[in-house]
Amino acid sequence: MVMRSFVLSSLLLFTGCGVQFTPETLINSLRVMAVHAEPPEVAPTETTRLEVLYSDPSRIGLPNTIIWVGCEPDPLDMNRSACNDASILIKPSLITEYPPGLTLLGFGPRAMYATKPNPFGMLAPEDPIRKNGSVAVVMSIVVGENVDVSAMGDELNAVFRRIENKETPAAIALTRVLVSEKTEGRNQNPTISNLTFDGENLPIGARLQVNAGQKVTLGVAVPESAREVYFEQQPSGPVEKREVVVGAWYSIGGRFSQERFDVSASDTTIFTAPGSAEFPEDPVPERRSGQLWLVVRDNRGAQAWEQFRYWVCDESLPSATVTGIQAPASSDDPIVVTGTNMNRALDVVIGGRALTNGTYSGARDAFVGYLSGLPPGTYPVQLRGQNCVNTDTGLTYTVQ
Repeated sequence: MVMRSFVLSSLLLFTGCGVQFTPETLINSLRVMAVHAEPPEVAPTETTRLEVLYSDPSRIGLPNTIIWVGCEPDPLDMNRSACNDASILIKPSLITEYPPGLTLLGFGPRAMYATKPNPFGMLAPEDPIRKNGSVAVVMSIVVGENVDVSAMGDELNAVFRRIENKETPAAIALTRVLVSEKTEGRNQNPTISNLTFDGENLPIGARLQVNAGQKVTLGVAVPESAREVYFEQQPSGPVEKREVVVGAWYSIGGRFSQERFDVSASDTTIFTAPGSAEFPEDPVPERRSGQLWLVVRDNRGAQAWEQFRYWVCDESLPSATVTGIQAPASSDDPIVVTGTNMNRALDVVIGGRALTNGTYSGARDAFVGYLSGLPPGTYPVQLRGQNCVNTDTGLTYTVQ
């Protein structure tokens, strides 16, 4: 009874002191959110393309290098894969000893992976593992420094030593690539068919406008085909199963009402923008901008993502007004949008698509950006402001 009272008192003391725990959804340092393999399931020796989703808001503008390591599948499931060795995660310098089955895939934001021939050679021809597949593990190491792409041996080992000694920040992530002898019904990455913010779609490429502390209902839809039906070979015969697809939101700033959700469920996620009195530790960012990511994953290892920028509006700012729009003289030139208070424009939207790299140009006293992806035609022009005021300009733009 005394011990129980002590624990309860301690909890009350911590609560009273306002101790805050960083939510898992908040990206405030170097972090890997997902690793995408396309396709997520391959036959032996077939190639899959890998890409990593990461962010590091604590080191904006500083270099990062991604190192890729792949391991052969382990069909007998004896944890013999070097990538399954937890000591490598703690001591990545072991990678440079190149244990059996481990390969350095390369450097950069993307990589390619393929198994060696005949990874199922130790199995009987009728073994169900050949059809069910065996997992090949790929490791992505995001290093917070510029690493020479030709680094090998002692030079690469020195990089890993700096990571181990906490001299260089790093984030390590493992992803699964399923290797099987299936000829049909292989796993595919899920797709995101629709996203809504308070029930409305964002213009393509536009920033989400929010007021400080505003609560926004996030809607996510994936097609029914994303929850694939597949067959698992068992001693009694094939068993039909259906995938579960789970979503996860991440952000730089702001808070979410839930960390994970089943995309087929009806409950929605609420995003609370920075600047809420409910979360005093989450102020409006100095530059008023941030990032949102949505990652969806199925239970067989496939995944996909979308990313968006958001803007915390300042309602005290004057509204921008568009009076003219000038087509580029060449493909290298931007579209130039002129008017008053154009330094307060957030996005210019043409035909439902925001100008790419849209920004205010002081030299031109205009908002400039690039447009692609629209077929020939004439489209309306809308303006989205930094004060959350959006207007139809009454102007049109013609794509030749």
